[in-house]
Formats: sequence, structure tokens, C-alpha cells
Amino acid sequence: MPCPWPRPPATGLTTGWRRWRSIGLAGMVACGIAAGQTLSAAAKPPDAAVEAMVLLERGRAFLRAGDRYAALGAIAQARRLQPGNAEVAQALADVLMELGAPSAAAHALGDRADAGVRSRVAGQRLRWAIDLPVRSPDPRQRFDQVDPALARLDELLLEARAAPPPDPGLVVRLQRDRAVALRHRERWQEAVDQASALRAAGDSLPAYVLQAEADALLALRRPAQAREVYQEALRRLPPSQRTDDDEAWRSIMMGRAYAESESEDFDAAFGTVDALLAAAGPPWRSAGELQTPRKNDAWLEAKAFDAAMHSYADMPAAAWARIEPLERGAPALPWLRAQASDIAAQQGWPRRAEDGIDSAAALAPEDFGIRVQQVDSDTRRHRLLRADERLAPLLEQGADLPRVQQVRRELDAAIGPSVRFALGGRHTDNQALQGPGNGGEASLQVESSTFAGAWRLIGLADSSADSLEEGRAKRHRFGGGIQALWPDWRLDALAWSQTGSLNTSGGSLAAQWQPTDHWTFLADAAKHSPDAPLRADFHGITADAVRGGLRYAWNGSTEAGLKAQFMDFSDGNRREQVTIDGALSLLDRPHLDILLKPRVEWQRNSLPVTPYFNPKESWLPSIETQVQHVMWRVYERVLLQRLRLTVGMFDQRAFGGYAVGAAAYEQTWRHDPWTELTWGIEWASNVYNGQRERTLNGYLKLEHRFGR
Repeated sequence: MPCPWPRPPATGLTTGWRRWRSIGLAGMVACGIAAGQTLSAAAKPPDAAVEAMVLLERGRAFLRAGDRYAALGAIAQARRLQPGNAEVAQALADVLMELGAPSAAAHALGDRADAGVRSRVAGQRLRWAIDLPVRSPDPRQRFDQVDPALARLDELLLEARAAPPPDPGLVVRLQRDRAVALRHRERWQEAVDQASALRAAGDSLPAYVLQAEADALLALRRPAQAREVYQEALRRLPPSQRTDDDEAWRSIMMGRAYAESESEDFDAAFGTVDALLAAAGPPWRSAGELQTPRKNDAWLEAKAFDAAMHSYADMPAAAWARIEPLERGAPALPWLRAQASDIAAQQGWPRRAEDGIDSAAALAPEDFGIRVQQVDSDTRRHRLLRADERLAPLLEQGADLPRVQQVRRELDAAIGPSVRFALGGRHTDNQALQGPGNGGEASLQVESSTFAGAWRLIGLADSSADSLEEGRAKRHRFGGGIQALWPDWRLDALAWSQTGSLNTSGGSLAAQWQPTDHWTFLADAAKHSPDAPLRADFHGITADAVRGGLRYAWNGSTEAGLKAQFMDFSDGNRREQVTIDGALSLLDRPHLDILLKPRVEWQRNSLPVTPYFNPKESWLPSIETQVQHVMWRVYERVLLQRLRLTVGMFDQRAFGGYAVGAAAYEQTWRHDPWTELTWGIEWASNVYNGQRERTLNGYLKLEHRFGR
């Protein structure tokens, strides 16, 4: 008689399958024993050996008829009657193997278990090691279950190759499992080599081995190859598994999306994500006879993955629009809060990001990934001492993890010294008497490593030259000072000595307060300000300056600001200047961004005639369009190009209004997050006292952070 246990589903880890698995092997065996007892009570043969053979044959008949559970019951009862019978033990093991229980089959065979059964056991132990998470949050123990499984596979592989004659099918099966084990042991190149060896030997790799190979290729930063292998794995999946109910299909699709994004093909990546979203279905699903609504974890996973993919594509606004409703709807999920925190930081909201990651840490204090994100947050917020303290145990536990290495590099760069260098040359048509002449600028700024977590020393040197009708104007400055950075405050104090057309000295003090992610307040004052025109220096005139301003930023690309400056020249002139500007994102695509930057400048001077350009009153409304395009990117190495087009109207009292404009093109090369080199050229057309002057500028800029 057949056992009353539910049949497993044909495919997929559905609810019925999980319920069937939860019954356990012990339940199936007990069912078989019960069936055997029923048969025994009906027949009651006088000899146990005869009864065992009868039960064995009945079990085989059930098996031939396709009723494996009834077969298990009959043969298990035969095993109870004849525990030492090798034929019965082998039959029981055969049924258990067909039911996907190799460990129970090996137990039934004992010392008689052959290499094929033991290889199946090793494969099952490997799957358990992969599917059952390690309880310890310490990443040093993340391989505690995989290592024994891999070692057992290696032993069996040596045994299988040495067997006379070797079993090719067994060797291939062990090598397949070994490729998977090496991938989960993070021995990436060995996993790729194992898969390549199988392919070279003529093996048609199944989907699970192809996925392991693709994962390893992606970890080795070979996304183009990984993408091809993921696609091949999807083709090898049977049609019944190409649905969102199948975990293998989802994980392969997500791997392919990562490979597409790291290949910089974000259109394809978004298409893959759309397929995952479509397959995931609605947020709630009905289950059971009563159609009880149940949450759909696949939907949440797909929506969060969609947000992550837009974040990787440098589209923080689109990523935030996707993740913020999820976080608001499930505030108790630590991983979701942590992901939202990263996107908030990308949006230019470090305080919101800090609050989010601290909340996630409170919900999951032992989560290693969240602890790494806390270090990243502290670095952004200039809490460098606390970041260093938090990083130390992470390095002890997971210094080999790429994310830990990245956070360490960023903290080292924030703490260590840096250098900035700029060089520029200018050529004009010399039409305007008070416009800038042919000349150039060079500047160098060096910053020391931080000390006491906030302070660093600054050294500076710059030089400017301008060809005037009166002669050659020059300015050379050498000086230094100190800078302090706290979570909400920044302070810069500088002093310098100046030579050239005018020998003098000066200094400046600047403060910045950022009480929220949106508001920033600025103030600075300078004695003998370098903002004074070079023509003023040539005529022995200096200027003291006071400036204040505020900015409001909706996010990292949309903002508005107001700045007011007063300059007191030594010749008695008083200059008042007000600037209103802003930035608005018009297009935010993976490789293309377009910003619109409106600006209005107003200036008034008290003296009507001075040797430097000094309009009685002037207005300059303008608008700049900036187009930034990623020409080439491979992980940290990036080549960008920017085009800036500016048009405006300069209206000067007593001289009328004139159209002005500029066009600039530049490229930026980032070899790594620490080094950035920019070069470009700019053409401008401006008007001075009614006289137009056209200028051509070329420039080169370098910024490098050394780390500590």
C-alpha cells in the first residue's frame, strides 16, 4: 500500500516541496516500516528471511511501477527483518538515491557504500554548506563548512582517478562539484580553471557549473566573459526552471545584470532587471485553499535590485525614487536600510545616510557588512578617529574582502596627504584696454596628513602674469596655514607673502557651516586678497575683502546659492558684488549628464576711474549648459569629457548691454580614486568698457591623494 506522504512537486522549491522536505528522511523510513508491518500482519510467513525477500520483491515492483514511497516502505521493512542482508541494503540505498537522499543511502550501505554514493554524499554536503548560512558573523569563519566539503571532493577525485578502471562519469561529476566548491571558497581562478578543464575534456557543463564559472569570472573583473557564461547558463536551464519561482533562474539573471553593468552596458542591465521585476509579480500573493495573502519576497528583492542597479549606473535620483518607498514600507529590515543609506550618501545627504546606517546597525549589530558601511559613513562625515577605531577589528576579521579593502583605501586617502597642481595659459586679441592680456597662472597646494582626527597643515604657492600696455604685471605668493574639518564645520586659516609687481603680505580666514544635508553657510575674510585684479597690483593697489553666502541643495546635482562680497581697495574704491547661481539636472543617464547652471552677477564700485576694470554698476545674467559624458570606464579607471557652453548679457552703466559667452571642452582621467588629471581649452568673449575682447585659455590640473 502506498505511503500517505505528499508527492514532491515536479520542479522548483515551491511551498509544497519545502513541506515535503521538512517531513525528513526519518518520516519516510517510518512510513516504510509501517507499510511493511501491515504487509507482515496480512501474510505472516513463518520465516523472516522469506518474508524479507517477499517484501523486497514487492518493493521492487512498486519501484518499477513508479511508486518510490511504497517501495521505500516495503524495502525498509525488509531491512528491519534482515539488517545484515547486503541485497536488501543495496535495494534500500537505490530507492533512497532516487529520492535524493544520498546520506541516508550511504548510512544504509555502511562500509559497502561505493564511490558513486559517497560522491553524491559529498555533493549534498557541499549544497548544505552553500545553502545553510554560517551562524557566526565573523567572516574568517565563512568557509568553515565549505572547506571540509571541498577537501572531501578532492579525496574522492583522487580515489576515482586511481580506481581500476576509472569511472569517467564519476570523475566528471566530482569535477563539476569541485568547480562549485572552489567558487564558494572564493578561489576564483581555480574555479575558472576547473570549468575550463571540463569544457576542454568535452563536457557540456550544466547550468549550476556555468553559474559558478561566471561568478568567478565576475570576481576576477572579467565581466564580458562572465556575461557570455551567464547567458549560456540560462540557455542550459530547462524551460520549467526559467521562472521566478526557481531560485537558480533568479540568481543567474542577477549575476548577468551585474556582468552587464560592469561591462558598462546599462541598457542591457536595466532590461534584465525589468525581466526580474515582471517575473516577480505583485507585492502580495495568495496561497492555500483560503487564498491567504502572503508577502512576496521575490518582489521586494527585485525592487531593491532595481534601485541598486540605478545606483551603480550613477543615477542616484532614480535609485532613491525606487528605494525610499521600500525603506518606508519595511523600516525593520536592516539590509534595506543599509542599501538606502548608501544611495542617500550618493544623493549628497551624508547625515541622512549616517542616520540610516546607524539604525541598521541597531537592528543587526553583528552584521559585518553594516559595520563596514559605518566606517564609510564616518569617513564621509569626517569622524576619522572613530572610523579608524571601527576599521581595526574589521581588518582583523576580513582584510581580504574587497569591500573592506575599498573602505580602508578611502579612509587612508581622507587621512593622508594630498597635492593639487594647476597650470594655465591665456592668449587674447588685446582689443580691450582694461581687459586681461596674454599671460598665465600656476598654483600648487600641498596638504599634510591629518592629526588629532581633524587638523592638517597646508602649504601653497602660486604665480600669475599678465601683459599690459603699461608693462608686465606679476604676482608670486608663498604661504601656508591650517585646516580643520569636523562633521558640520570647516575652518581654513592661511597667511602668505607676496612678491612681483607688489611686495606685500596677507592672510585669510574662511569658515563653512553645514547644519543639514541641504543648507550650507559660508563666510570668509582676507587681508590683501588675491581676488584683487592683477592690474591693481601693478599700480600698487591692494584690496581687503569680506564675503558671506549660503546655499541650499536639494540633492547632489540640484542647488541654489547666494553670495555677497565687499572689497575695500587701498585707492579708496569700495566694491559691492552679489552673485545668485544654481544648478539643475536636465538629464541623468548612465554615461551622460546634462546640467543647467543659471547665474546672475551684480557689481557696483564707488570710484568712477581706476587703472583696473571698475564698472560703476553692471549686471551679468548668464546660463551655462554643462554636458558630461563617460567616454570609457573600467572599474576605477575612467575617462570623462565635458562641454560647457555659456551665454549671457553684460550690461554696464554708461556703456550699454552686450552679448557675451564662452565655450570650453575638457577631459578628465581618473586612474584610481586617488588620482585625477584634467586638461582642457576654453574660448570666451567678454566686454570691458564697451570694448570686446576674445580670450583663449588652455589649462592642466592634477590632484593626487597619497594615503597614509
